[in-house]
Amino acid sequence: MLFHTPEFIALMLVSLALYYAFPRWRVPVLTVANMIFYVVAGVGNLLLFLAMTAFTYFCSKALQGPRGRFFLWFSIVVNVANLLFFKYTTFLIRSIENTFSVQLLTQDSFMLKIVLPIGISFYTFQMIAYLVDVYKKRWEPAHSLLRFWVFISFFAHLVAGPIMRGKEFMPQIDNLTKIRFSAGNFRLGAFFLSLGIFKKVVLADYITPHVDSFFANTAGLSGSEGWVAAYLFAFQIFFDFSAYSEMALGIAYFFGMELAVNFRTPYLSQNPTEFWRRWHITLSNWIKDYIYIPLGGSRKGEVRQYTNLFIAMTISGIWHGASWTFVAWGMFYGALATIHKIYIMLKEKLGLQSLDKSRIYQGIAIIVFFHITCIAWVLFRVNGLREALSLIGRMLSPSAFNPAHFAGLHFFLFIVALLFALHIGEYFLHRNRSELGVWWHRYFPAPVRAVLYTAIAAILILYLKGEQNTFIYFQF
Repeated sequence: MLFHTPEFIALMLVSLALYYAFPRWRVPVLTVANMIFYVVAGVGNLLLFLAMTAFTYFCSKALQGPRGRFFLWFSIVVNVANLLFFKYTTFLIRSIENTFSVQLLTQDSFMLKIVLPIGISFYTFQMIAYLVDVYKKRWEPAHSLLRFWVFISFFAHLVAGPIMRGKEFMPQIDNLTKIRFSAGNFRLGAFFLSLGIFKKVVLADYITPHVDSFFANTAGLSGSEGWVAAYLFAFQIFFDFSAYSEMALGIAYFFGMELAVNFRTPYLSQNPTEFWRRWHITLSNWIKDYIYIPLGGSRKGEVRQYTNLFIAMTISGIWHGASWTFVAWGMFYGALATIHKIYIMLKEKLGLQSLDKSRIYQGIAIIVFFHITCIAWVLFRVNGLREALSLIGRMLSPSAFNPAHFAGLHFFLFIVALLFALHIGEYFLHRNRSELGVWWHRYFPAPVRAVLYTAIAAILILYLKGEQNTFIYFQF
């Protein structure tokens, strides 16, 4: 069920009415609402999700007992096996077929009929984090299965994150009955929900057909066209994914809850380390806390640190999808992060740390790294590793930067420039949100604000009457 559909809006409004009318019944209300939200993906998917939730919950109850270590690994292995089976089995079998020139799957094979359950990557990682945190006594196990279900399945973050931790979200679930209606929370909720809808239906969905048109014939793209296609896809996936995350924030605020921020204008990053602190932040933190640090982090020397970093980023790529292009995407960022660590070390040895304070250096670094990010997005978007590498090769050829080869592409370059300007504007909007809010209420009386809100709502509703495109990250 998409956030920007009438069906979801109806579900949310009914849930809100019951939620505030019957405070003592908030856990059951959200329990049922979450089931209704997810059952749209299929009854089988819901039953699987319920089974994994119950399994994880009961295992977590034994984590602080005498056999805690066994139950920790048993529950993690089962969760990972569930993800591997649905997401990677066919990919692994196809890889074996291609490597050894054998046929293991036929058109009638059962494996080819398996459908990836929506949100399985997100709820699996959330369950693993919860298990580890309970085992290490960072958080107590949930008081009831229903509370744990609401923690895992809250419809605002279920399908595409943010990935919430026990210490961040369980206290809010435990205190649901104490939450009171707040006009301030509803204003914040309306702001983030409107911002997300605008990003999705006005920006991302506008860019989508142009991106699809370019990548429909990847082999026929010139290097210059490849850059334009990569620019457009960079903004399509950002506006699409950040839209979902911000709509999730807004929905949570309506219910008096707060989710983690997942994006902080990532294309203004100067290096890969900063990028992953601003892009899909909750996944980045998960990878750091549950893979990079357990592998040894930076505690066992530089070579081991670089190796751990490379492995962690490669796993991040694999998490995104069952394809060698995603593996390569993760390895690419692993290599970038390693090179950046070495670059920092060399700057320190040469006494060049002051470069970072130069506005000119910062501007150049942002532009250069944005283009590196676009190269990575080719791996993410193109189907087939050979095709992706071939396009990247054309993009890096000298002819790709010939101004004459951009003839006929000026309209798209203008769109890209406009989108980047909006990205910069979003940075200042979030940075000065409090001050802008005070200014807005001081200089615009309530009737004027009401008219503007109504106009914005009307415009968004007109867009919603068209075909709703699914969110890109639903496939992960």
